Amino acid sequence: MLTHNHYGQALGREIKDWVKRAAPEKVTLKGDYCIVLPLSSDHAEDLFPEWHSIDDDRDWTYLSDAKPATKEQCYQYFRKLSADKDKLYFAVKDIHDGHIKGMLCVTHIDPNNGVFALAEINWTPLMKRTRLSTESLFLIISYFMDKLHYRRCEWQTNSLNTQSIDSAQRIGFIREGILRDKRISKGYAEDIAFFSITASDWVDTSAALKAWLRKENFDERGRQIHKLESFRVAVNSGDA
Repeated sequence: MLTHNHYGQALGREIKDWVKRAAPEKVTLKGDYCIVLPLSSDHAEDLFPEWHSIDDDRDWTYLSDAKPATKEQCYQYFRKLSADKDKLYFAVKDIHDGHIKGMLCVTHIDPNNGVFALAEINWTPLMKRTRLSTESLFLIISYFMDKLHYRRCEWQTNSLNTQSIDSAQRIGFIREGILRDKRISKGYAEDIAFFSITASDWVDTSAALKAWLRKENFDERGRQIHKLESFRVAVNSGDA
């Protein structure tokens, strides 16, 4: 609801008693299928061979860094990321076999306004299109939204990165627009597509994700029985 000041000028929705949110920590978050934990250099033992299990670098096209060519470079890469003071890098461990199968970053952390962003999401072939990828994102967003009470989660991606865009919208992110010529990456100009989930969005989005992630929604091979969209429709209609 809009409010107005004493000049008759329209203002945004009033937020009473707002206080600066706590800064996030390098936490470990456990779900039913995966554990999200702070990235460390020894995660190179699992991630390096999986990254090199395919013969090309197509999974790195839209990432800011290049794929490490050797295991030692991978160790150095992870040490550099783990030491970053402005971003939080996490690894994703499969509870079933104990292997690290992906990594992601939380960046643009703004406790004053309760905003954060997901970035550099890098799943190995073993993790793509599995419930681990969905649950790991749910755990991170829930940590910020439900525990730290942040107000907004952002997802920014190259506007040509259709896989990332599809993933964002599947989770429940709302498209906001495109920032033209926002940055230069690997020698190419990038238009950046912006998506977000706000605290008010998260109420229904998290309910749909929780329903989809229930164990009874998967068969013995871990394949979904009902799509996430069906749970989102049910939540929005009040049937969930």
